[in-house]
Amino acid sequence: MNMTETLEKDKDHLVTELAAAGTAEKAVKILERETDKLLLVHNERCSSDAARDTAAYIMQAVRLSLPLIDSTGKTKVWERGAEDGKAPRKVSIAVIFMLIAGIVLCAFGLIPLIMLAMSEADASSRTDLITRSVSVVMGICVLFLAGSVNGRPREKASEYHVEIHVDADRLYRYYRTVILSVDQSLDEVRSAEEYSRREQAGNIDGRPATTPEIELFSDLLAASYSEDPEYALEKISEIKYYLHRQQIEVVDYSEETQQFFDLMPGVKKGTIRPALVADGILMKKGLASTGK
Repeated sequence: MNMTETLEKDKDHLVTELAAAGTAEKAVKILERETDKLLLVHNERCSSDAARDTAAYIMQAVRLSLPLIDSTGKTKVWERGAEDGKAPRKVSIAVIFMLIAGIVLCAFGLIPLIMLAMSEADASSRTDLITRSVSVVMGICVLFLAGSVNGRPREKASEYHVEIHVDADRLYRYYRTVILSVDQSLDEVRSAEEYSRREQAGNIDGRPATTPEIELFSDLLAASYSEDPEYALEKISEIKYYLHRQQIEVVDYSEETQQFFDLMPGVKKGTIRPALVADGILMKKGLASTGK
């Protein structure tokens, strides 16, 4: 079972979770968990080391690219503010003070003017009349200024709330396409590994096995199956001839060849494992007993 088939089994549950996620960030977390699950299930069932390693690398790339998937569905914008886009107006303290000052100035000037108009005016009265008139004018100016400040247009005091809903079906389709591509890549890896395995069939250490090698191995196996010690020893002795043909000499322990051996104490002096030498070059060190 490939990853796409495993994903199809999880489809209903996955789409339900994505629809309930509400935001893209939560949807990404859900897909990250699904990605980890698909990789775990695949590697538990896969017998190919190359395919498992490749799957780990690819799914890590998929996990990192999940935030780039387009999952935006319906978008709702909520606006909260004054009716007709006008914010509720508040009268500032400065305006209130200007209104009070204007009223006081006007009262300071108008009330005495009325009283002067009802009485006879003399020289001092004329001076007071001028002072009161100035007070009235100043009061009118202050009231006008207060009205101008309060009537100044203000910025719209609206609040916006945006809700972006995840399109679960579209997100699942995009994700399934990605996983399908991963499966195709893993199939190519497995095919290449199988082809390489067939190419290597019959090779020994990367090279084709020779006829003498096949014959030697066949005789040794026959000796092991025969349960005849003499026949087995006879076939084992043929190894020396085979190695000799490969210009590899089997060397026994002696005073002249002891440099080719690891020595260990023993009851009897002699060769435990022969050394292998090719053209005077040690290929495999032997093991020998020095005796008492």
